Amino acid sequence: MSRKSYRICGFDCAACALKSEKHLNKNENIEEAVIDFAKDRLHVSFKDKELSPDELKTIIAEVEDDPIQISDLSENVKPKTLFTKENIFKMIRIAIAVVVIVLDFVLFMAPNYFWYALGISTGALFLVAYEIYWAVIKNIKAKVNPIDEHLLLTMCSIGAFVVGVISKEAHIFADGLMVVALYEVGEIIKGLATNKSKAAISSAIELRVNTANKVVGSDVKEVSPEELKVGDLVIVSIGERIPVDGVIKDGEAEIDTSSLTGEFVPVMSEIDKEVYAGCLIKSGSIKIEVTREYKDSAVSKIIELISSSGAKKSKADEFVTKFARWYTPLVLLVAVLTLVIGGAITKDWNTWVILGLKMLIVGCPCAIVISVPLAYFSSLGLASKNGIVIKGTNYLDSLSELRKVVSDKTGTLTKGVFEISKVNPVNCSKEELMEYLVAAEYLSNHPIAKAICKHQNLQNYGDLTDNYEEFAGLGVSIEYKGYFILAGNAGLLKSMQVEFAEADEFGSIVYVSKDNDYLGYVVLSDEIKEESYELTKALKSKNVELVLLTGDKKENAKQLCVQLGIEKYHAELLPEDKISHLEKEMNIKGKVAFVGDGINDAACIKEADIGIAMGGIGSDAAVENADVVIMNDNPRKIFDAFRISKIARHTSIFNIIFALFIKISIELAAFLTSLLGYSEAIPMWAAVIADTGLTVVLVVNSLLILYRKIKHKSV
Repeated sequence: MSRKSYRICGFDCAACALKSEKHLNKNENIEEAVIDFAKDRLHVSFKDKELSPDELKTIIAEVEDDPIQISDLSENVKPKTLFTKENIFKMIRIAIAVVVIVLDFVLFMAPNYFWYALGISTGALFLVAYEIYWAVIKNIKAKVNPIDEHLLLTMCSIGAFVVGVISKEAHIFADGLMVVALYEVGEIIKGLATNKSKAAISSAIELRVNTANKVVGSDVKEVSPEELKVGDLVIVSIGERIPVDGVIKDGEAEIDTSSLTGEFVPVMSEIDKEVYAGCLIKSGSIKIEVTREYKDSAVSKIIELISSSGAKKSKADEFVTKFARWYTPLVLLVAVLTLVIGGAITKDWNTWVILGLKMLIVGCPCAIVISVPLAYFSSLGLASKNGIVIKGTNYLDSLSELRKVVSDKTGTLTKGVFEISKVNPVNCSKEELMEYLVAAEYLSNHPIAKAICKHQNLQNYGDLTDNYEEFAGLGVSIEYKGYFILAGNAGLLKSMQVEFAEADEFGSIVYVSKDNDYLGYVVLSDEIKEESYELTKALKSKNVELVLLTGDKKENAKQLCVQLGIEKYHAELLPEDKISHLEKEMNIKGKVAFVGDGINDAACIKEADIGIAMGGIGSDAAVENADVVIMNDNPRKIFDAFRISKIARHTSIFNIIFALFIKISIELAAFLTSLLGYSEAIPMWAAVIADTGLTVVLVVNSLLILYRKIKHKSV
């Protein structure tokens, strides 16, 4: 089975996308198809044979008349604008309908007025509404459920004409014609609002660079970032984005990393400092040596994750899909029962048929079907703007139900930048102790090992060492100059039966032995991040518990918890111990997140309800394993992700409740005015405006999420 994502454009409404999605899923070659209307994405899992974009378009064309475009994500497709051929033709037809409506009133006093009005109105109706009627016919031919907004509008417009003919009231023709004309106007406005939303969101999360300035000898050649190889040199100047990951070799510049990290304070460049694709040069110019090809860069993977995140639907998305399935038939049933019962009781069939038609118009579900998924997608864009990558709208649901955060210590709540604060040799000199310690640690990637080896000359160790081995959660061993060296915590030396006296020091202690003879220890200190204080206070304010899991000794864990106000911790844990403790912590109502660095804590990140990786900007493992990636090392952004998830949920709930309130209110008002003999108080064209206008308002409400500012209030 293969899986592929495409860009898909051209749907006029979310209901059309849902209908096409259902039809694709009936194809024998397709395991699963998901159309993300808000992001113009099609995600397809194929069974055996992979279908081409043209073949997929052909399948969709069986149920959909919209001019659908399907292309690879790498291709640039311009979004719809006001003056497309389709919109211009639609506006001409609407203009003709308006002229006919005016003529209906001008000819009101003319002889045989009724038949003139019927003739020109009927012609105008089919000119404006033929696409709507054809969509209904096509649904029936393709054996697709025809009960959608097209069927409702067909019944409204044709029903109005039938009532007009029976009652000989020509003004009803104008009502029926105005219904479809206003609907088409609304479709244009709604399409523009939706496309504006999509464009704004896409630009907010679009990190890709189209060209790169590659140094070739003494010349500079413009190439695609995909063409760059490791070792190539690239020049990036003011106003340009860094095309690939690399290290700075020359020049000086002010670099804006906000597109990745959400931090809006630019940083100054440093020679041999690593920089990442997507960052903007605010001033100056730098020469970069490529360290990773574009396809392997963190940004490339992040863009891919954002592009495919719509394949994982939120509960709200699933609700909307089910809602549209039963809501439209229910509206149809209520409208039919209203006109039949009301007409049978009062014998005033004209009034009650027209009321039923109004109820059909107001009942269209587009406002909810479009705005709710868009609220979640806008929230993904807001998170991305703030340096938080959330891999799918389903994880926004999980974050909104967060009740507990289980966190690693080093590099998550602390800076992970260790400094040796004390060297305590036993039966050897400080120089000897450090020599053996560096020999043991120089091959390790652990933050403590890196701190020990910092500022040390490591060139000669490789020729003198052999049989390096890591013991997870304990330390390392190595053969150096023929000696067996151990370096690690007290547990390592105890397991190897080395006799030593445990030190009572605050900080991380690394003990060293040579051929099982104890040589002494060093103490390393780590500093708590300022944002960790903010995180603990913010989580407490929302009754979210914070639990610490660490491999560090109990004294250090206790001291950290006292300083941060954390009430619960487990210390001196091996990686497998962390898993068991995490599973115990997950035995609660609500969701539990685990926060770690994405490498050493990969198992816990996968096990938790929500896996959050810190510092993912340069970590492939973080991007791959976690559900949420914090692009810098700021723990406060864990709470920001929680707040954004709440914004998504609250906006979608508001959109659903507000839409239903307006629709039910208008339908009740139409019912009461008809019952009291004032049926003209709410004309059919007003019902169309209420439906289409409501859709535009809620689309804009969802779009506004993207422009929210995540402010850090004092808590």
